[in-house]
Amino acid sequence: MSSQPKNAFLVLVDDFTDADALQRRLAVRTAHLAGATKCRERGALVLGGAMLDSHESGKMVGSALIVNAASRDEVLEMLKSDPYTEGRAWDMDTVRIYPFREASF
Repeated sequence: MSSQPKNAFLVLVDDFTDADALQRRLAVRTAHLAGATKCRERGALVLGGAMLDSHESGKMVGSALIVNAASRDEVLEMLKSDPYTEGRAWDMDTVRIYPFREASF
């Protein structure tokens, strides 16, 4: 990780859509969650969760994250080393990364 000041980013990434995509996601989910826990502990991951095709089915079809990083490139490096990428669950061609600022209420 960089020692530069951190910025927040909203990250959306779809899963692959082939017939085996969900099974690949589930196969690496434990490793993904272990890595996410470490990222959260060091302050790189603010929150994350699965995007669903519907609330009724609960089928996971991608992920939404808020991360702290010095740059968009740092976010991409985090994603590339994630088990969901390495396990071909996330379709990295669909990644959307947006600068993010939390609202103050």
